[in-house]
Amino acid sequence: MSRRSFLKTTAAGLAASGAFPTWAGRLWALPVVPPYLPTSKVRVAKVYLGRKQANWPVKEVDLEAEVRRFEGELAKLGPALADVEFVDGGVIGDVKEVPLLREKLEGVAGILAIHLTLHTGPTIKSLLDFNLPVVLFTVPYSGHEWHIVAGLQREGKLIEVLPSSQYADLAVAIRPFRAIHRLREARVLHLSQKEANADYVRAVRARFGTEIVSLFPDDLAKAYQAADLAEAEADAKRWVKEARKIVEPSRQEILKSSLMYVAMKNLMAEHRAAAITMNCLGMGLIDKGMGYPCLGFVRLNNLGLGGICEADLKSTMTHLIFSYLVGRPGFVTDPVFDLSNNTIIHAHCVAATQMEGPQSRPAPYFIRSHLEDNAGASLMVKMPVGRKLTMARLIGTDFMLFATGDAVDSPMVERGCRTKLTMRVENIEKMLHNWSCGLHRVVFYGDHTRDLERFCRFKGIRILREGVDDLQNVPGLEWETHIHA
Repeated sequence: MSRRSFLKTTAAGLAASGAFPTWAGRLWALPVVPPYLPTSKVRVAKVYLGRKQANWPVKEVDLEAEVRRFEGELAKLGPALADVEFVDGGVIGDVKEVPLLREKLEGVAGILAIHLTLHTGPTIKSLLDFNLPVVLFTVPYSGHEWHIVAGLQREGKLIEVLPSSQYADLAVAIRPFRAIHRLREARVLHLSQKEANADYVRAVRARFGTEIVSLFPDDLAKAYQAADLAEAEADAKRWVKEARKIVEPSRQEILKSSLMYVAMKNLMAEHRAAAITMNCLGMGLIDKGMGYPCLGFVRLNNLGLGGICEADLKSTMTHLIFSYLVGRPGFVTDPVFDLSNNTIIHAHCVAATQMEGPQSRPAPYFIRSHLEDNAGASLMVKMPVGRKLTMARLIGTDFMLFATGDAVDSPMVERGCRTKLTMRVENIEKMLHNWSCGLHRVVFYGDHTRDLERFCRFKGIRILREGVDDLQNVPGLEWETHIHA
């Protein structure tokens, strides 16, 4: 499939065509990957840990039968593991067998260790000598080795344990490996009048492998002028057809937004990028006869890619991490506190209409102007409520601000940015008094505490729980007293 063919078909076809299987429980089918992005498999070493004479779960264990059972369960997970290549490490019953794995571990993102019996503690410890992330998956009655993991973590070892009777959680166990692998391949476009901060670019590349490429207004103007008008017209017609109401923008303004979407997709295809962030309000796009990127960002986020406001690289990296980790886009917001009911109102003029993933039902929306200048086109989305939410932001490469709450409302009011999502949280006053690192936060549907803990342990990131931890004396946080993203 050529790049041009992809650009002409992706926006109109994927979500409506049934290309995405439906969600099932905690699992998801993988989004369709644009042909210009890397498609290498996530290589995961898979080893079984067990001894025939173990006395637990039974006196004598049929190891071959146990392996067949797990292999059958893995086969059932199908779409959730479609991008994974398991490297077979076989059954390891003795610590002396562990070094034989070394030649198989080239290029793997991590080790999935499936726990079968008791007396495998030394083997688990020996696996950690490879300095690769290890997830120990253990079903009830497999053994007692789960209880040594906290001590190993305290020593700084790269290990997590996932005890579960649900075999579907085998797919959950490899999520951090997928995120680690995809971030190594990812490229981000930073579009502004100035280059992205060189120190930050180097730090992100060193920690995650992600490359940040700076583009400039002239690059965007050329892409906008070269955008295919017919493709943009089709995209604009779809926006109009699916909208509940058009309020301020003219059809011509909506078309300009669709031309911007095509331009951004062209740039992303040219540079093989998974995400783009733009100084959308600072480059005079409207004065130059172009449209805002708001509608295009929504399209990208709905497709499992990334379109992020205000050239905000912190939020872009947060969006990418969660996208690869849990398969859902982020809502970059300007939060507003309301102590009277323990809520934060998250507001912005860009919100995906499929916040629960590319397979989810689109939320209803009005087409509006951008709030701050009453120009261009953006969406007012009626966001889903009655769901758990996660709020996060990666700070530098060492800290992840994090909190959870509940979606209780999506106010369709005129004040504030076009889309609003009200999140009820605990300890709101402590959260308010410890607010740092700028205004923006990124909101994701679902409580992703466990997935984030696994990923952050493996990448050496400290999670800072807003509203829980005392953040006043954490070195490295930003406490500037001017309003900034």
